[in-house]
Amino acid sequence: MKGFFVLIGIVGLIACNKSVTKYNKDFEGNWFTDTVYDSVIEDSSRSQIMIDGQDGKMNNSCVDVCLPDLCGCISSQAGKAEMNSNKTQMKIGSAKGTQPLTINQEPFQDLDGKWKMEINGRVYTKQ
Repeated sequence: MKGFFVLIGIVGLIACNKSVTKYNKDFEGNWFTDTVYDSVIEDSSRSQIMIDGQDGKMNNSCVDVCLPDLCGCISSQAGKAEMNSNKTQMKIGSAKGTQPLTINQEPFQDLDGKWKMEINGRVYTKQ
């Protein structure tokens, strides 16, 4: 009986977080927000999410553009890109302090054929 509960626990842990691209391959790519004025840093900023297979990177509120990535960022996180089972949150990396990202809208094509998604209330466009 004890083994049964251990098995259920392991299955539950595996089922909770899966690679973002296993749920939706359209997440893969290099995504940027539009440049906007950020009142916290009192400058224009832009954010980036990069998903490459199981790996991901998030650069938040970046001032300088150092393409293909951004630099001068308030925060960055990198590592495995995983989504919870109800597809409402994505987590990139497992370092202490890594914050989950709320998925407001999964990737979709707009009327102009551009790929967009909304994460943490910000619209990202695939480059």
